[in-house]
Amino acid sequence: MDEIQFDEEGIKFKYLSNWKEQKKEMVAPNCIKALVKVVDGNPSTITVYKNDAGEVNAVAELEESFKENFKKQGWNIAESRILNLNGMPVYNIIAHSVIGEDGKVKENIAELSEDEKRITLENYTSALINDGSMYVFELMHFKELPYAFNDYLAIMDSIEF
Repeated sequence: MDEIQFDEEGIKFKYLSNWKEQKKEMVAPNCIKALVKVVDGNPSTITVYKNDAGEVNAVAELEESFKENFKKQGWNIAESRILNLNGMPVYNIIAHSVIGEDGKVKENIAELSEDEKRITLENYTSALINDGSMYVFELMHFKELPYAFNDYLAIMDSIEF
C-alpha cells in the first residue's frame, strides 16, 4: 500500500493511501487534514487540527482543559498522560463512549445489562506544540474494531516539523 506525504501548515506526516479525504463541508475551519476509512461498514476518522497555541508553551498545560472539555461532551476518560514521541512531548487523552444496542450513548455503563450488545466509540487524541502552534490529531473509531489504531500510530510516528 502506498504512503501519502502531507506537508502543509508547518507540519509533515505520512498516511496510507487507503484513507480517503473527508468531504470539505464535514470539517471544521481549523482542520488541516480530515481522513476517513470504512471497513465492513464501520467508519474510522483521523482529523488533524492546527490552532494558535496562544499563551500555552508546554503540552502539560493542556491537560486540565482537555479533560474538562471531554467530560462536558459526555466522554468517559480512560487515560490522560504526556508521552515522548521521537523526542517531542505529546499530550495524549483516550476517551470512550459506550453505545447500547438501541443506538443511544450510555453515559453510565451500568445502564447496560451484561448480555446487551454494545460497542465502544473511542476517541484517541494527541496534541503537540511547535513554533507557537498547537497541532491536534484525533482518531475516532470503534474500540472493538482496532484496525485504524495502527494506522494512527504510524502517522504519529512519522510527524516532522
